[in-house]
Amino acid sequence: MRQTQPKPEIRQTQPNDNCRDYRISKQAIEQLKEYWSSPIVVPKYKLIFFWNEKLACTYWKRLFQFIQGINNTEVHNHRNGLTTLKSFDTCEIIKLMYNDSWVKAAFVREHRERLLSSYLAKGQHRPVMYELCRVNRTVSFYEFLEIIKHCKNGHWDKQVRIPEYLYEQMMVGKLSEISSLTERLFKKIGAWNEKVVAWLRSKDKFRRITRTDAKTKLLQFYNDTKTQDLIFNLFSEEYRVFGFNMTYNKKINITTT
Repeated sequence: MRQTQPKPEIRQTQPNDNCRDYRISKQAIEQLKEYWSSPIVVPKYKLIFFWNEKLACTYWKRLFQFIQGINNTEVHNHRNGLTTLKSFDTCEIIKLMYNDSWVKAAFVREHRERLLSSYLAKGQHRPVMYELCRVNRTVSFYEFLEIIKHCKNGHWDKQVRIPEYLYEQMMVGKLSEISSLTERLFKKIGAWNEKVVAWLRSKDKFRRITRTDAKTKLLQFYNDTKTQDLIFNLFSEEYRVFGFNMTYNKKINITTT
């Protein structure tokens, strides 16, 4: 049986607030209500979690199912039992975002890594690119970067989805620090306990998520400044908001004697 979480009573926590007093654009609200990417809401721990495709989303969804006692094998389906912001009306969403008693957290990835991962999983496969972008041919990595300027998809869309100043009070973590972020976040919301630790250890989560040949792939595909400059320009807001490193990846030529 599908388990659902009750909506928190927002109006009781902020009875004098009017959602029109806050400024969040219609576009931002629409992004928060996106069917497949709406942030996860954990009412029991008063948490709003901004997750992203190609970024350990299975890990986070299963973990949030676990701490809420949701016994559901579905993860990427809307029947997974998790509450998301799309189930709230616009005024409730705005009040939640400005309610300091709710913890907001975001998990992000540097875009050179994220886009390369998306290309290897999606972009280099002709049938997938036709389905997603109506491009019926095999494309190079640089062509893929040009195509996604106009082809929107959760696997490579921007990770900044709300006004920049709201991120200043948000806990932001990156893939390289997933272990420490999990502990810091769960301690902050009061969900860190022996059961969570045991679950993480039994699933061997961190080792499997971080085990990758990413550095080798980065050097292979980002061996010039042109490609990297394109990404820096396309996602300049994210490099500023999340403080991503903009140092060029340089290919190292190894010679033997």
